[in-house]
Amino acid sequence: MNLVSGCLDVIQSLGPLNDKQQHYLNRAFAGLKRMEHLIARLKDITWVDSTAPLELTVVNIGHLIADAVDLLLEAADHRNVTVRVHVARDIDTLQADAARIAQVLDNLLSNAIKYNRHGGSVAITANREAEHMLVMVQDTGIGIAVDDQPHVFDRFFRAPEGVRLKIEGSGLGLSITRGIIERHGGRIWVQSELNVGSTFFFTLPLVPIENDTVVE
Repeated sequence: MNLVSGCLDVIQSLGPLNDKQQHYLNRAFAGLKRMEHLIARLKDITWVDSTAPLELTVVNIGHLIADAVDLLLEAADHRNVTVRVHVARDIDTLQADAARIAQVLDNLLSNAIKYNRHGGSVAITANREAEHMLVMVQDTGIGIAVDDQPHVFDRFFRAPEGVRLKIEGSGLGLSITRGIIERHGGRIWVQSELNVGSTFFFTLPLVPIENDTVVE
């Protein structure tokens, strides 16, 4: 893939291209980007299936949520989607793999924006429930049919409505998200209504989790 990318860069640097040549060069770059994204997803699936340790640190979920929202504000603005955040004050810090939980938040928030309607909204909240933290990501998007909801966390599954609307996706993001949450001792689920919106919930334990081979 690096070789292909390098060759495309060389072609682009050889001189002015006509409109047709530039069109196909852009298509090649777009195809390469999709391949890179898919390979990254497959590497994540390999990690989920492995016994690689979680890199546990003390995590402030409010900071992770704020960072995730900040990275996606441009995409939200492009679709005129409003993002609201509420993190309860009584939430303690927790032990977690910060990079992996950031990945969970990115997956859920980017989906909430991507599958939303123009002018819609996304709300992400975090609350304490006994010894767990509950995070909810709610959108006003296309929703998920009842028959499809049991399969949204299956690998390579894509809801027909998303395919019909030609919304790009690999069908791996939610499967990876579930794997990360379950490896942290939490759980994840969804409630949705077609053409109304979806809410994804996940929990993380606030008590320390065991990881015999934590990377320092």
